[in-house]
Amino acid sequence: MLFVIAFGGAVFYAIAAFWLLEVQELFGPSYKEIARNLVTLGFAFLLGIFLVGWGTTISRGQIREIFIISSCMMTAGTGAMLAIDEHTSALSIGLSFLAGLGIGGVYIPSVVVLTLLSPDNLIGTVVGFALSIRFIAGGIGYAIYYNIFSTHLISILPKNVVAAVIPAGLPPASASSFVGALLTKNLTLIAGVKGVTPKVILAAEEAVLASYVEGFALVYYVAIGFGGATIIASFFLGNIRDYMDDRVAVDIH
Repeated sequence: MLFVIAFGGAVFYAIAAFWLLEVQELFGPSYKEIARNLVTLGFAFLLGIFLVGWGTTISRGQIREIFIISSCMMTAGTGAMLAIDEHTSALSIGLSFLAGLGIGGVYIPSVVVLTLLSPDNLIGTVVGFALSIRFIAGGIGYAIYYNIFSTHLISILPKNVVAAVIPAGLPPASASSFVGALLTKNLTLIAGVKGVTPKVILAAEEAVLASYVEGFALVYYVAIGFGGATIIASFFLGNIRDYMDDRVAVDIH
């Protein structure tokens, strides 16, 4: 079951690969806002590792409850990030902290526990296998996330922009050329489109942000599935107290 939990590390890649992009898109170009969100996630991740390690020691190996709690926090925090948009900077800090705390409590400690359970002569093999599973899961997860995100964004972004800029005053005949210039991020072409005004550009920017929010939401929906598998696997864990005997496998002088 610990290998299944390690596979749940795919949730980590949903945050590691897409949270940075989301923060940049929603809260940039303010470096203060970007740093505040990212630092919160990083510290939460480290705190999660520490708390699960400490809890395993204090409970003398009662890891089932510890991993269930961590997996639930990871899944709930990641799923709750669906509520984040460009107007919820403070909320994003709290939710990313919760997600980071849960991910930290699952991502590293699962491999640490495997080292305790492994026979002395197989520690390197077991740990290597666990890390391989984790990175394979991350690769599979990232491929799924990216394809869903990019496909959805390509399909909805032009529609959302057109639906926003025409009511803002852009002539319908200029909509196609405006969207093309916007997608290439060519400021010269955007300024040269007939009927473009500051109001139109503002409406387009808001439509782009709304499109990104929709795309990121799909990533988190998929991550919930991986997190759910981790929660289920955690229920099948047992007590590892018998393996916590302070014995040193190899004494190196």
